[in-house]
Amino acid sequence: MNPTFALITALLVTAPAALIADTAGGSLSADAIQELRTASAQRCDAFFRKHSGQPFAPAPILKDWNKRGDFTRHYVQSVLLFASRALYLNEQLAEANKALGEMCQYHLDRPQTLLEIHSFPGAPRHLAQLAQFYGPDGTRAKGRLSPETYRVMVATMWEWAKVKSKIAASVVDESHTWTITDSENHHANHFASCFAVTTFLARVTEYRDRPFDDGHTAKEHSAAWTAYLREYLSERGRKGMTVEIESPSYASTTLSAVYWLYELSDDPVLKQRASDYITLYWALWAQQQIDGVSGGAKARCYPSSAKNGVSFVSRAAWYALGIGSPEFVHLGMLPFVTSSWKMPDVVVDLALDVKRRDSYEVNERRPGLAQHGVERLKGMNQIASDDGGLVRYTYCTPEFIMGSLLCAARPASDWTTISSQNRWHGVIFRGALNARIYPYCETAHSSYNQQWAVQHKGTLIAQKLKTSQHADALRVWISEAGLTAPTEEGGWYFTEAAGAWAAVRVTSGDTKLIPPAAPAKKKKPLPKATTSDDGDNIESGANGWLLQCSDEWSPVIIEAATKAEYPTREAFQKAIQAREMKSEGGRLTYTCLGGDRLIFFTDQTELPRVNDHPVNLAPTRVYD
Repeated sequence: MNPTFALITALLVTAPAALIADTAGGSLSADAIQELRTASAQRCDAFFRKHSGQPFAPAPILKDWNKRGDFTRHYVQSVLLFASRALYLNEQLAEANKALGEMCQYHLDRPQTLLEIHSFPGAPRHLAQLAQFYGPDGTRAKGRLSPETYRVMVATMWEWAKVKSKIAASVVDESHTWTITDSENHHANHFASCFAVTTFLARVTEYRDRPFDDGHTAKEHSAAWTAYLREYLSERGRKGMTVEIESPSYASTTLSAVYWLYELSDDPVLKQRASDYITLYWALWAQQQIDGVSGGAKARCYPSSAKNGVSFVSRAAWYALGIGSPEFVHLGMLPFVTSSWKMPDVVVDLALDVKRRDSYEVNERRPGLAQHGVERLKGMNQIASDDGGLVRYTYCTPEFIMGSLLCAARPASDWTTISSQNRWHGVIFRGALNARIYPYCETAHSSYNQQWAVQHKGTLIAQKLKTSQHADALRVWISEAGLTAPTEEGGWYFTEAAGAWAAVRVTSGDTKLIPPAAPAKKKKPLPKATTSDDGDNIESGANGWLLQCSDEWSPVIIEAATKAEYPTREAFQKAIQAREMKSEGGRLTYTCLGGDRLIFFTDQTELPRVNDHPVNLAPTRVYD
């Protein structure tokens, strides 16, 4: 195991975050770390200055949306982003106050729109932060919000919270916070706003003692959410973090919610746990990425995002570390560019010193199974956090990262949908943002329980599950970016990356390699009411070769190796062609490049085996 990863794992599990910051022991000097922090602060400042002085241009509102009031999310985002910039830079204050006041009054006049889950729920915590930063007692600048704007902002927070915040929803019951409303990111969105607003209102004389719709006061709500979120963060850290694993947009929503808790809480225990959670998240991300592109398996990764190395987390990483997707100005970045939280030195070192990390395996026990034997509640995800069943396995090298989700061939109903939706496994390569190879099944928008896999180091075998839902023809994506044109020899397709080789084999049926399509002329998108920022902001400009497979049930083998291991293409191809492979009796037996033996049950009756041992889906260590 990589020594830096071993250090961070031990510290994260056993020690407070303060200790981590003092024991980096990495390759970056203290001066280098300070230079990085200075550069990060400059990038965060540039987030606001990039559009300094530009007039406010409100996004359109879609009226009477699906009989749910007006769809105002993009309008709200445009107001909050403009106002945050103006208040930070101390410019255009009259325009910012006017925009905020009008936005709040618009929603006060339309209670259905105010309370609609897809339009306004992220706004209250922004209002709380702006009021805290720039109100009459502003912690960053006093009085930049006018008295009238401040008044209507607080009134809007009250009207939203008195209905939406429920003491009953913040009770730590027998599920220990693992029964969540809607999706994981919606749940985080909700609790961050409830906590931020009730904590703020508990300090406001006019509102602190007013009863909410459930009969409790803001102070009581704030205390209840504080206790709940202490438990929530502790449970996630100890039991595998998120269910929507590295979703290109949803993961950042949940992460940013914890940034809000850190920034707005005055409870020392909650603040420390929020800091520890953020540290753990970035540490896990750091040791499974190359140049800010996240490797490893993912959940809720929509087809357009699957081809793309861009994610909301990679965009946030650029502001913190200078790697990832640069200069993305969007409301979703505000928690990251305004936070006082600082990434520990050891995590910075882990993220930036990829070459010194060498090669290593990562195992993470991840939640995802639905609670067994309980009545399924509509609109709820009841997660079995203690049952194992899902392991995120990643093999990391300085040149490529390969990852998969290891699980049994279960029925789709065994999983929460937020775990089984649009899972991704495959390999990414150094050298280009979108350089990657991955197997998948065609789907109109979303598939569930699509594939299962076995992996050992740089060898991955995957197959479509018989219990999959909305999964059609089998395909393999080979990106044009960062990879050479695939060539076929002896049933294997070979390609080359900057510092690695790769080979793909479809073990049964015919294959046809479709070349990259000609770039399509971009059209200006029409306004639409999407419930996800994924489709809006992660456009797939990626292009690549498509390997069509006639047998939708065929296993797909992907091999990857560094050029340090095989200096020439001929040496790699010779080693691949010498692989032993036997398929009979519902099982595929395959000898990896490294000499290890994989047994993959193509009839989906048993767990895959690595060197005759079934994969362990309930490892003792959550992170290893």
